[in-house]
Amino acid sequence: MTLFLIFAVAIVIVLLCFQYWPGQSVDLPKYNHDVAAVEYVLDNPDLLISQLGFSSAGNWHTADKVSYDYILPIDLYTYPGFTFRAYFIDFSGENGYAIVDSEKNLYQYQTTGDYPHLPDSESIYYSPYDGIIYKYKGKSHLVSGSSQAVPDRRETLGLFAGQKSLGDGDIFQPNSYVADRYGSNFITYYASSLSNFTYVTQGETSIYYRGRGTRSEGNCTLNAIYNALNYISTTDSRGLLPSPYMTVAVDARKDAFYGKYASDRTYVIDTPKILPELYANIRSYAISAHQYEVEALTQLEVEDVANHMLSVYECPLTAQNYYNGSYYEQVILPVTKGYPVLNNVTGSITYSSHSMVVTGYQIYQATTEVGELHLQSYVLILQVADGWADSARYYDANQNKQLEIVTVFGPKTSKKASK
Repeated sequence: MTLFLIFAVAIVIVLLCFQYWPGQSVDLPKYNHDVAAVEYVLDNPDLLISQLGFSSAGNWHTADKVSYDYILPIDLYTYPGFTFRAYFIDFSGENGYAIVDSEKNLYQYQTTGDYPHLPDSESIYYSPYDGIIYKYKGKSHLVSGSSQAVPDRRETLGLFAGQKSLGDGDIFQPNSYVADRYGSNFITYYASSLSNFTYVTQGETSIYYRGRGTRSEGNCTLNAIYNALNYISTTDSRGLLPSPYMTVAVDARKDAFYGKYASDRTYVIDTPKILPELYANIRSYAISAHQYEVEALTQLEVEDVANHMLSVYECPLTAQNYYNGSYYEQVILPVTKGYPVLNNVTGSITYSSHSMVVTGYQIYQATTEVGELHLQSYVLILQVADGWADSARYYDANQNKQLEIVTVFGPKTSKKASK
C-alpha cells in the first residue's frame, strides 16, 4: 500500500510539472511564467494591428482585449536540429491567430482565418520557412498561407545587388542581395553547405544546342541528377559510382532523334562529345526508359532515374520525391546532414521551369520591436548548383514559399516516408 501511494504521488507530481504537450489545448492560467507573453498578445490588439500594418481590427475584439477559442503549445523550428516551444493562439471566430513564445518573441500574427481542427491533430509545428504543419491520421498537412512573407524593401523591383539576372535567382553575393532587397537589419542566423561540391554546367553536358552561344540543350534535369550523384560518388565510398574523371565519347548520330535535329539548322550538334561516364549512363537510361529527347525529361521522372543509377552502381542510398513538401524537413535537414536535394521549380521569375541541386542554405533573421514583443522575421536563401554557373549560385526561397517537387537523397529506410 505504501509503495502504491508513493507511485501515485509521483504520477501527480509529473502531471503537475508537465501540464501540456503539442496538440493539447490548455487554459490560460496554466501557463505559469509564459502567461505574460500570451496575455500581452490578447491585451494589445490595436497596438499590434496598427504596427504590423493591418488596416483595422474589425469587430472581433471588445474592450481592447481579444477573446480566443483555444491556445495550443506547438513545436517551433527556426534553428536546424533544435526544437523550441511556442504557443498558437486561435482568436475567436474567423479572426486569425498569433504565434508567440515565452520570451515575447512574435512569429506570426493574422487577423483572418479559423482553425478549429488543430486541437485534434497528433502533432503541430511551426516553421517560418513553411508555416504551420500538422499531422492528422498519420498524414502531414500544411496550413496554406501561414508561412512568413517578408516584403521587399523597395517598391521598384529590378536587379538587386549581388545578382546577375532579374527575379529570384542567379544570385552570387547573398549578403548583398538580402540587404538590398529586404534590409540591412537582416543578419546571418544559420548557414550550412555541402563541402567540396563540383558545379558542372548544362553546357558541359549538352550535345544539342539551339544556335551558338546558348547555354545548353535544356537538359537541366539530367544535369541536376548528375551533379547530385557526382557529389555522392566523391563523398560516399560505398557503392561503385564512377568518378568524374571516367569519361566516354558519345556519338549523337546513334540517337533515334538525331535526324530530327540534324535537319534543323537552328541546332548545333556537338558530336562525338566527351562526357563523364556517369552522365552518359544517366542520359542513356533516360532515353530508353523515359523517351528523353532534347528538353523532354519531366521532373516527375527524376526519382526513377536517380534510383536506377544508385541501384546499378550498388550505392546504399535512395532518392525520394516529395510533393508540396516542407523546406525545413525536405531541404534544410537533409542538407544539414550532408545530402543533396534536387529542387524542381515551375514559377521562378529567373529560372521559369528548372531543376537544380540544393547544396546549402543561409538563413537570415531580423528583429523588430512591436511594443513589448519582438517580431522575428526570417529569409531563407538556398545555395544551388543551377546548371548555369560553374560555381555556387543562390535562390531566394522567400519569393517561392511553396515547394513543388523535391527529390531528397539519403539512406535507405525499412519504411518509406509519407509523401
